[in-house]
Amino acid sequence: MATIKFLIKGDKNPSTVYLRLRDKTLDLTVSTSISVDPKEWNPKELDNNLLDLQTMVRKARNETITTNQTMNKYWLESLVLDWKGENEKGNPDLLREQMKLYKKRLPTKVRNGKIGVSSGTLRNYQTTIERLKKFEVYKKHNYKLTEIDFTFHDEYIRYAQKTLGLSLNSIGKDIRQFKTVCLDSKDRGLKVNQNVLSRNFSAPSEKTLFTTLNTNEIRTIRDHDLKGVDYLENARDWLLIGCWTGCRVGDLMKLTRDNIESHVTGAKFIRYTQSKTGKTVNVPLHPDVENIIAKRDGFPRAISDQRLNDYIKIVCKKAKINQRIKGTRQNPKTHLKETGYFEKWELVRSHIMRRSFATNHYNKLPNKVIMAVTGHATEKMLLNYIGEVENDHIQDYMEFWTKQNEESPKRLNQKIG
Repeated sequence: MATIKFLIKGDKNPSTVYLRLRDKTLDLTVSTSISVDPKEWNPKELDNNLLDLQTMVRKARNETITTNQTMNKYWLESLVLDWKGENEKGNPDLLREQMKLYKKRLPTKVRNGKIGVSSGTLRNYQTTIERLKKFEVYKKHNYKLTEIDFTFHDEYIRYAQKTLGLSLNSIGKDIRQFKTVCLDSKDRGLKVNQNVLSRNFSAPSEKTLFTTLNTNEIRTIRDHDLKGVDYLENARDWLLIGCWTGCRVGDLMKLTRDNIESHVTGAKFIRYTQSKTGKTVNVPLHPDVENIIAKRDGFPRAISDQRLNDYIKIVCKKAKINQRIKGTRQNPKTHLKETGYFEKWELVRSHIMRRSFATNHYNKLPNKVIMAVTGHATEKMLLNYIGEVENDHIQDYMEFWTKQNEESPKRLNQKIG
């Protein structure tokens, strides 16, 4: 068990308060920069500020152990700086400081004619900042804007793959954000490394392995007896609603009866505003969704994204959605991403609902109708989202031409006869 204590060295007045973390073979001591009179110092009666620091370090230590990250003196010193708020107003030449400042400006930034960004974009930048911080702890170095070169590019990618277990697409998002912040810093007069301006400072990517539920699997899940287990039935109902509405989870959990309206034809539909795009979306009420609302006298009980992810896996496992397919998942023990062949229920996450909606309606409804629900601005974006490529249409062409060739002799015989 880790111990986190505060101490002073000697009896000189004033004396500096030090933070000491001991954890198995680890023994780290760093300065808090707080000065006290040794005669009045009592380590058993800490003020609220030091208690807050103690709590902060313990939480960070637990998270670091869970994710198998590096703990060293630099890591502990960085935590103390965060606690004092000095990282926030530190060296403006540091990439991490500029990442924080850029994130702060995003809510008032004009992009594509609109002011501000979605909460998801803000979370993405915060995630990248946290990953950069872990990388700097690993390298024991704070990176300046002038050091964001090809070496940084290659070393970050290797670290993110091997240590963090990130996919190339996740790493690519980080690289794009590093580059964006560096370009923004350059525009504001700060000096950056010329490498970051090069097209070779590029974001890696890989083809995403899509996992979706087809309509037969959705029916199987709908009809499976969950023995009255409330939290699973609640999650199952959200899964069905998500598959038939295409809502993002954040929007899904906000739905109420107030979102249900009637069309002039008498048909009911769900109307809501997407938090990510700001677009108003109208989705016809699928019979399964209508039955759930009637049964519950409203929508299911809202739950967190994490609980939904956990519960719908259990639901799909019980419903025997166990076909072995290729996919990517987070290893439950190492927490690193891995690609391989797994039973389908193991690959189920909340995003499967939205992707299943788009995939199940593709080629059955006009793309523009699907895009009105998914919020994709172009057909190219929609096709990328569902993994459709030009080659996917080859079979359609061949079947069409074969049918044409079979019918031609018939028409010719009819004409001769």
